[in-house]
Amino acid sequence: LSVLVHREYNDFIEELVSKFPHEKEGILKFYGTCWKIFNSLNSLELKSLEEPLYLFGQFFKKPLECLTLAYYLPQNAGDIARKFIKDQQLLSFIDAECFIVSTVNALKTPMINASMVLCDRHFGGINYPVGGVGGIAVSLANGLVEKGSAIRYKANVTNVILENGKAVGVRLS
Repeated sequence: LSVLVHREYNDFIEELVSKFPHEKEGILKFYGTCWKIFNSLNSLELKSLEEPLYLFGQFFKKPLECLTLAYYLPQNAGDIARKFIKDQQLLSFIDAECFIVSTVNALKTPMINASMVLCDRHFGGINYPVGGVGGIAVSLANGLVEKGSAIRYKANVTNVILENGKAVGVRLS
């Protein structure tokens, strides 16, 4: 099965439905649930969901969104998908999508995690760095060297040297 992940959500859904026309309603319901969760997450200030005071404050600002997240918190993407979709090949596709983002199938991927990733790619498009996430560190290191910095790998830093409140170097052990 080959399905393009289009930047535009509607194009993605259109392609998926063209491959599984008998599952149109289930596709819309599953991905609609993903968007409901994504929009709830996206409406909150991004901070740790493990801080009780933060969560308490967010609950009073956005109670519906917090209750939505609380409802889906213990659920996995596979069970939700299976509520709406019966076609085994389509369920395998959803398993593969979850595996790509979480290294486990949909039955082991938390619904909140799956929703965040599956919708985020259509919310402004897929924007992964060339060379993977590690490419960011490599590009930063190369840029620092080009600007005259020296990088010492596996060196133990004991202190950051500040001048007028700005970091100008490090002290090594």
